[in-house]
Amino acid sequence: MENDTMESILQEKIESLRFEMINQAFINGSLTHEKVISVSQLLDRYILLYQKIILKKAQLKLIS
Repeated sequence: MENDTMESILQEKIESLRFEMINQAFINGSLTHEKVISVSQLLDRYILLYQKIILKKAQLKLIS
């Protein structure tokens, strides 16, 4: 149950950061602007964390 809550929180954060990244690209007129890159890097970290949780969950299902 705890992992489901974490997944949900991460999904919301990922969607929020995606929106923020797109918004920053629009505001700054460039995908390579430092603010866009900064948000993109943070988004990458959250996506990686989310993928690790999903992978661990899948591995646990295979074991049980």
